[in-house]
Amino acid sequence: MKLVQKTSLKNQLLESRKKSLDAIFSIEHRLEFFSKLNGKLWINDSKSTDVEATAFSLEKIDGPVIWIVGQTKYERDLDVIYDLVISKVEEIIYYGQHETNLKYKFGSKVKYTQISDIKSAVNMAMLNETQNLTVLFSPACSSFPTHENYKLRGDYFKSLI
Repeated sequence: MKLVQKTSLKNQLLESRKKSLDAIFSIEHRLEFFSKLNGKLWINDSKSTDVEATAFSLEKIDGPVIWIVGQTKYERDLDVIYDLVISKVEEIIYYGQHETNLKYKFGSKVKYTQISDIKSAVNMAMLNETQNLTVLFSPACSSFPTHENYKLRGDYFKSLI
């Protein structure tokens, strides 16, 4: 009986998160809830092309979060999201070539993995066995060089789930 109640409570929490996100946003690729798979909410936020947009997204969702973030050749002001990451993010999955700023800012405080591409990042998030968390694909970078624009990048992300 307790197992049924516990599972039901988890489902209610996930459904509550989904409804609140749906009420706030209905723009494709911007805090777009699109799946509930493996006990996780999957959110496509491919339109977040900078740290400030990702900060907004992190403010709007409840933790715990797996944040999938991408590579950029520009330096990011990570102080903008520091408190949000520390308080809400359980795991950072960074895709792209090696970047030291993100790793050194958060790697000792939050589980951090560097991976080569979006597909591998999604697979890594799937492997996380924690239930009732949100996977936030909020790259905080341009879609180039992997995709022509954020819409194609977001569609690719969604196709992987």
